[in-house]
Amino acid sequence: MNERDFFDDNYDNSRQSERNEQLKHSKRIIDQDQLHSIYDTEELDDIINALLDEGDFKRALKAANYMVQLAPYSGDGWFKRGVALANTGNFDDAVAAFEKAAALNPSDLETIMHLGITFDNLGRSQDALDAYDHALSLYPYDDEIRFCKAITLERIERYEDAEQELEACLSINPDHQEAWYELGYCKDMLGKLDESLKCYDKHIALDPYSCNTWYNRGIILGKMKRYDEAIHSYDMATAIRDEFSSAWYNRGNVLANIGRLEDAIESYRMTLKYEPQDVPSLFNIATAFEELGDYDQAITHLKKCLAIDMDYADAWYALACCYDLTDEPQIALVAINRAIRLVPDCTDYLHAKAEIEYSLGNIEESLLMYRKALKLDNENIYAWYDYAATLLDAEQPKEAVKAFRRVLEIDPSLADAHFDLACAYKALGDTENALRSLRDAFALDSNKRDLFKSVFPEWYRHKSIREALGIK
Repeated sequence: MNERDFFDDNYDNSRQSERNEQLKHSKRIIDQDQLHSIYDTEELDDIINALLDEGDFKRALKAANYMVQLAPYSGDGWFKRGVALANTGNFDDAVAAFEKAAALNPSDLETIMHLGITFDNLGRSQDALDAYDHALSLYPYDDEIRFCKAITLERIERYEDAEQELEACLSINPDHQEAWYELGYCKDMLGKLDESLKCYDKHIALDPYSCNTWYNRGIILGKMKRYDEAIHSYDMATAIRDEFSSAWYNRGNVLANIGRLEDAIESYRMTLKYEPQDVPSLFNIATAFEELGDYDQAITHLKKCLAIDMDYADAWYALACCYDLTDEPQIALVAINRAIRLVPDCTDYLHAKAEIEYSLGNIEESLLMYRKALKLDNENIYAWYDYAATLLDAEQPKEAVKAFRRVLEIDPSLADAHFDLACAYKALGDTENALRSLRDAFALDSNKRDLFKSVFPEWYRHKSIREALGIK
């Protein structure tokens, strides 16, 4: 029997082997510059298609160049030349090829779409949008055109317009996986977190093994403060792709936010397993150890940060804080000075230096740093409070009164500030205002009555003062 058996598996294998041999032969012809031996455009078209399918774009381009010489009015030949050019990074030449193809086949959807995509790759966003709009005028119900248009709109941060195009795309094709993914991103950029989450869930329903979608879902849930669910999403992302370092990093951030510092450290260490030079992970490990009170480990990891990036100002600042907390103010001062040299106008750095100078007994230098910090941020209540307390300690009660009053302008509900203001008034000899400030402190915090006895012992012994303050 000469006819092939329909159940003969070897038939397909032999056909594939034959096609492979034909493709090898075609490659040899191209490499030997023998394309001129082919006159059949259909045969040439088959060769180009096979090369494009294989991703052999350089040979495909040579064949396409010959194709347009052989058949200069073939829109398909110019189109395939454009595809080969675009895939070899020659976008300007690809645009010219696609425009030639479009002139020959004005209603060819694939040509117009590729022209739009190539314009987008060149950063010519408006030209890309014009191409997509032209395609939509011909094919208004094509979901892929709307998707491509949405991608361009996203690139130029027109998220509301991109959102509309993606929703139109999904109304045509509800199973368009990437449209759900991109719509989730647009909703996120527009602050529509609930809707963004639903989009990512739709994408996961269609593609449950998309680690990027699980990752983005974790980001949204983190923003929504649904931390346990965010951790689960990052767990799914890393289960699918263990080396997904960004997912390990963000997982660590969420764990740190909910106080699970040891688990956060392990998550950051997984990031470092795949990205050993990742400075933010080293820094976050150091921060977690500092919060745990393990300053030695914090300092070790901060030094690792700085070994990679000596200009990481926040690491110098954190190192200064750690040394200050371990009663090593001289080393702390060296570190904070490095941070300030890198970022001179950071109020946090100046505030930290003020505290370190104070601990070294350099009161005037400390006050100078507070003034610099407050000049940059006049609403910084913490800097005002510490500045006021330092003035009081430096026996400058008049200036301390002004500073404490500024604290209370920012937040009148601070019982500590009212109490300390009373101390400043007392140092000035202004008993009336001191008593008024004490009454305000007691009204806000009754525990300040007990503190009054230890801080103002001589006043406490006077019955008339106790009566004025309502103390029995």
